[in-house]
Amino acid sequence: MLLRHVMGLDRTGLFLHLRDALPPADAAAYAALVERCLAGEPVAYLTGEREFMGLRFAVRPGVLIPRPETETLVEWALARIAAQPRATVVDIGTGSGAIALALAAHLPSAWSGTIVASDVSAEALAIAAENRAHLGLANRVGLVRGNLATWYHGPVDLLLANLPYLRPDQLEINPDLRAEPVLALVGGADGLDPIRRLVADAPRLLAPGGALGLEIDPSQAAVVRGLVAATLPGATIAVRPDLAGLARHVLAERREDAPSGPR
Repeated sequence: MLLRHVMGLDRTGLFLHLRDALPPADAAAYAALVERCLAGEPVAYLTGEREFMGLRFAVRPGVLIPRPETETLVEWALARIAAQPRATVVDIGTGSGAIALALAAHLPSAWSGTIVASDVSAEALAIAAENRAHLGLANRVGLVRGNLATWYHGPVDLLLANLPYLRPDQLEINPDLRAEPVLALVGGADGLDPIRRLVADAPRLLAPGGALGLEIDPSQAAVVRGLVAATLPGATIAVRPDLAGLARHVLAERREDAPSGPR
């Protein structure tokens, strides 16, 4: 990947040129990137991009690198709202914009609902705006700077969030994460502070029959499911595994007869 980045080649191009001599300037640039990689910098930051849901997203150290396990959440969201052409979708803690923009890119062209993505980080929103422009989705996804969902008055048909959910000790023992922003990774002493606050706000935000999708650490599945059950009585709740079979997403559907929160 690093060599392709230096050479400006796709996979096919790389194999076609495997026997070619590497120009000295490219060899030096490649060696420098390899050294930085060995020192712990993620490949996505070195190349400045990461693929997610078949789309290219720009990423830099100020934003979390999108991961394959989050694609499961987007696929669930797509299946849920593709047939709801006027749905309102809010993505909290959007980072690079991966969830909201992938959702918008894969929805039918006739879909005319509203998608809004927010983040507390101005740097993350700048990267999300860059990705939105690159993907041609400026007219389909709104971007807002705000803390969780305090800026939104609802109702929401689909509320999605990949919030910081790690404990500080988890970050310390995982060197692969040290280059990424702590703000996007650590969710307080037990990892659940942002999730706890957003779930507590769900009754105000979710429309009757609306749905909530949260990405979590597998160790948090039972606790988060309990938080949602206590906050949204009667909701249908499921825990969905990621591609590795680990509990990764808590998904909830509010009752149709639930009272709508204040606007």
